[in-house]
Amino acid sequence: MQHITTQPRTTAIAQNHQVVFKKSAFIVALYALGGITIVGGIITVFSAIILLSEATLPSLTRSILMNAVVDITIGALMIASSRAFAKGKISAIWLFCGSILTDSIYSLLLGYQLHYIFLGFGFLLIWQMLKFKEEWAPLNFSGNN
Repeated sequence: MQHITTQPRTTAIAQNHQVVFKKSAFIVALYALGGITIVGGIITVFSAIILLSEATLPSLTRSILMNAVVDITIGALMIASSRAFAKGKISAIWLFCGSILTDSIYSLLLGYQLHYIFLGFGFLLIWQMLKFKEEWAPLNFSGNN
């Protein structure tokens, strides 16, 4: 009887860095998210105008208008980020991080809870942006982005 001992083969597991989204779908999703945020801000402005015209709660109107301004700003940052990403500029990551940071700081300053879904989705998008960095091959950090 023959005794055969085989050792398990050890192979390096190559990490497969594949992107989850296609770049075009990613850009459309980012545009849509920014657009929805801006539309929400515009609807909030109309709500504040209705409250102001009835003069029932003027103190509430100020906070509603501030929420609208922040929503429109965050939406504009997201759309600017998607446009920069479509052009292959690294500033897309900074703009999108700015939108996440603006939302988080505003929520914390006013005592609201953090928007965990927006944070999670935002970090997923930033991770995907970093996955596309091969397309940004010669990154120019001299400020021309």
